[in-house]
Amino acid sequence: MTMKKILLVVCAAAMLVACGGKSGSQDSVPFLDKMGVRTDSLQVLGDSILISLERQLTHLDAEQTVKLAAGIEPQVKDEATTEGLVSIAAAKALSNDVNMLFLWHEFGAGGVMYACTYDAEGKYLDGIELGPWAQKMETPGDGTYTCEEEACKGVFTADGFVIDRALSFTEKEEDMTSKWKIEKSYVYAVDDKGKITLKETKVNKSDNVPAERIISDDIADMARMSASDPQTLTMMEKLAARDDVKNSEDHAYELAVALAGAFEKVPAAITSWAAAHRDSPLMAYLQKAVEGAAIDRAALETELEGIADADAKTALQEMVKTWKTEAPADEAADEEDIFSEDDFVGEDF
Repeated sequence: MTMKKILLVVCAAAMLVACGGKSGSQDSVPFLDKMGVRTDSLQVLGDSILISLERQLTHLDAEQTVKLAAGIEPQVKDEATTEGLVSIAAAKALSNDVNMLFLWHEFGAGGVMYACTYDAEGKYLDGIELGPWAQKMETPGDGTYTCEEEACKGVFTADGFVIDRALSFTEKEEDMTSKWKIEKSYVYAVDDKGKITLKETKVNKSDNVPAERIISDDIADMARMSASDPQTLTMMEKLAARDDVKNSEDHAYELAVALAGAFEKVPAAITSWAAAHRDSPLMAYLQKAVEGAAIDRAALETELEGIADADAKTALQEMVKTWKTEAPADEAADEEDIFSEDDFVGEDF
């Protein structure tokens, strides 16, 4: 082979890598074509290629959104306005049987990124929520200024992917400026069944990060673990047992919401776990989620019917009966202690 031909081959290979292509069976996600998803603008990524929102996204119609996103975001089944709001930011065929999509759900001025796996026919297997991916919130005030910024980037690896995330905060008041930053790297593995497992979280943070923000961020990380991964409930249990969570109304609420999010995705698994762990400190947060309507009581009771252990089922059913739930708005309006117009006299809204 002449030197000229060698150079042509090398250049072609470099272009293939730069475009995210990959030889063999892993350079496409066939089920997308079967679903009618336009893939002409979609870059199917190989190993060590950046996952980004800066490239052109592949928008999904309402039917495609339900098929691909309902597993990770069940409420899209009931939303007729999701057409064009959910897009594919990146795709990769991990094997002949497992494929991964990074889905971007845009709403308002931002959105949420999800990482999901599917089988060869496009059936949802597993998924995690990666958060807003990139956002900046600035609050100018009278002599003060605050700015909170979050930025993520991701890269595929041979057996999964890595997400790097940075959360920074700046506050300026007169001649004083306060800054802090939390950096986290989440290392994920995907097995041959499509299960996503968080293998490791590396953390680097400023010494002056408020303790409250560290706790809130740790609770938020529960969504970055698969709801079907037993480690997720184990981590939630550890958080539930912490005094700084139990003694904080805000953190208790955050953990209850995180548990409700897991229930929404895998209700049978969460209910089965609860039946077998009725003495767990996490049960107080399950109660809080039910009483606050973050978890629908009827949905929980329906899942309870499927518990095989009769004694455990009966015990949890009796426990749930003691939990109070908020009255619907129309019923609450009849209560004597409902707010009247007089309650707001003198208030400036």
